[in-house]
Amino acid sequence: MTQKKYDTIRTVSGEYRTTLNRTYRARKPWQPLNPNQVRSFMPGTVEVIDVKVGQSVKEGQRLLVFRAMKMNNNILSPATGKVKAINVTQGENIAKNHIMVEIE
Repeated sequence: MTQKKYDTIRTVSGEYRTTLNRTYRARKPWQPLNPNQVRSFMPGTVEVIDVKVGQSVKEGQRLLVFRAMKMNNNILSPATGKVKAINVTQGENIAKNHIMVEIE
């Protein structure tokens, strides 16, 4: 009789011992998103771009207007810095999680 190997999983609720399948073991570990990349939170259209590459921006400054679900959303800068890249154009339809602007 072979003995099963148990793994320990830690969560907010506590620690658990369980067996993990091959697919779970082979998956890539979670990586946090880069905070200097402004991503779309849902599919939509870029209405207005307020910044240019190389422009200095302050935290909270409006970068662009993004239209999703019939609402215009002001997309604000997450940090103070310079605009490194703008990966969208005015009127472009983009998918969820698309990198719109990069700040350095």
